[in-house]
Amino acid sequence: MTTLVALLGGASSKQIYEHAKTDVSIYTQLNFEKQVTKNRDKGISVVHFYKSSDAGASDFVNSYKDFATENMGVFRIGSVDCEDFQKICEKEKVTETPTLKVYPPFPAPTQDMDLAKGFDSKAIKKFAGRFYTDKSIEITSNNHKTFVEDQPGTPKVLLFTNAKKGTPFVYKALSQNFEKTLHFGLVRESEDALAKKYKVKKFPALVVVKSEGKPITYDGAQFTYQPIFEFLNVHSQIFVDPRKADNQPTESAASRPWLTVAVPQITAESGNDICLQKDGALCVILVAKDKSQASSDVLEIMNSVGQGFASKISRGISFYFSWLDTSAEPEFAATFGLPEEDLPKIVVMNPGKRKRFMLHEGEISEAGIEGTLDKILGGDARFKAVKGNKLPKLVSEYPKE
Repeated sequence: MTTLVALLGGASSKQIYEHAKTDVSIYTQLNFEKQVTKNRDKGISVVHFYKSSDAGASDFVNSYKDFATENMGVFRIGSVDCEDFQKICEKEKVTETPTLKVYPPFPAPTQDMDLAKGFDSKAIKKFAGRFYTDKSIEITSNNHKTFVEDQPGTPKVLLFTNAKKGTPFVYKALSQNFEKTLHFGLVRESEDALAKKYKVKKFPALVVVKSEGKPITYDGAQFTYQPIFEFLNVHSQIFVDPRKADNQPTESAASRPWLTVAVPQITAESGNDICLQKDGALCVILVAKDKSQASSDVLEIMNSVGQGFASKISRGISFYFSWLDTSAEPEFAATFGLPEEDLPKIVVMNPGKRKRFMLHEGEISEAGIEGTLDKILGGDARFKAVKGNKLPKLVSEYPKE
């Protein structure tokens, strides 16, 4: 009995958190190591170390309770009374109270939050959330097919968001916590064709795609961590190859940088993925003198046209949009016989068995490019054969960000 009382702290003081009234876990010598220090490979722990007899010990309680309730499942959130469990606090090098300590996954060291600036729920979340790594991939019409078809034994998750940039924190946390069993994709509101494909009419929307069966849409009322976690947990089982030595997370082929942008640059690394080896592909290429001619405005025009034509697939033909830097690929660019003063220019190329191309003769505008593509789909376009029916080898590297 004496030993048990020592382990439980002997109830020598009144703890400021109560099991029945809070989502904050209460750690003792019986569970601290198991839940926190020996569990770091399974998530991030946040621990409030305090002494219940300190003046103002309860000042942080309401904020910490709010943090625990709002972030249930995202972090393991607990507390230690250093009067009752002095040995834990000594071992964890807690020299003053209150202390808020974050235990990120190894090899990152533990971190103490500076409490001089306050102790509110948002500040704690920002401090602890730094240790989550975004494992999701930006999905566009360029890499969607690769994403859903790569590694068919692994279900894919698509978040449709109206956020212009960045990844919602909850989705970032889910992508790390499920990284061994699910692949996560992020689809922006601007990807109209993908939204139509998955019948997304409002944002945010979450869809699970498996190799068999129809996409499964999350229909929960709340886009918070715990209900989405429970929804995804049902679909997180994957086929495990018994020949593999372990079950480490694998990278999706769709994460290649040229597949995560709307209108990528054609290089030796990217060309085949973007268009050159895709079945039924017609490559819509902005041939530019250099990067300065591939401005964001021009690429956005091409992307907008691409979104509109994604649903106009005809006779197995799909359009893939990209741009070519002739200063980096002069031999490949020479295929089209364009003098430098005519650049930039839109070229539509068929890279199949009978390699052919045609020049877009109108202005580089949505209406102009759409007119050329409509002519192709209507069978009225005239293509020119590539000399020798062979494309020159691409030589440039994809630019590093």
